[in-house]
Amino acid sequence: MYNSRTLAFSLLATLLACSAQAQSRPSSDTGYYGEVGYAPIVVKSDAGGSATPKAGRFIVGKDLNANLAVEGFFMTTMTKETRVGFDGTTSNYGIALKPKMALTASTDVFARVGWAYSDITASAAGSRTGTDAIYGLGIQSYITPSVYAQLDYMSYFQKDGITAKGYTVSIGTRF
Repeated sequence: MYNSRTLAFSLLATLLACSAQAQSRPSSDTGYYGEVGYAPIVVKSDAGGSATPKAGRFIVGKDLNANLAVEGFFMTTMTKETRVGFDGTTSNYGIALKPKMALTASTDVFARVGWAYSDITASAAGSRTGTDAIYGLGIQSYITPSVYAQLDYMSYFQKDGITAKGYTVSIGTRF
């Protein structure tokens, strides 16, 4: 867990340092964007135990205006973590609104609020599928006019004795 936090804080420092070098967004920007991210999601069970499967998250979004976007996402376990007596996996897809606010010309803070279908396995408590609200906070910073880096923390599932939460480190592009 220490290495994960170090990576997250290092990326955040890099984002903020690069934001001063990024230029304004290109005038040919259509408002669409795509992201790919790495997400070590912590899956916990009230019955006891937790695991941190490594997931990949893919997002396609559209800016509705300067302060609001809508996104569709898919996330799935890429590497399952197995602990003694506990396996954890996650697979989710859904839609979210992304209200955002500019900190600088090239750095935004944002929230995500939406709804997702999840298939979560926490072997101590079994498997759960269903829909649940998703929410989280993050920061993104432009490295070039059309490429950005992002760090966010999200809650993907929290019901029936199982939770799935975690941060994601992403790279995105506008097109």
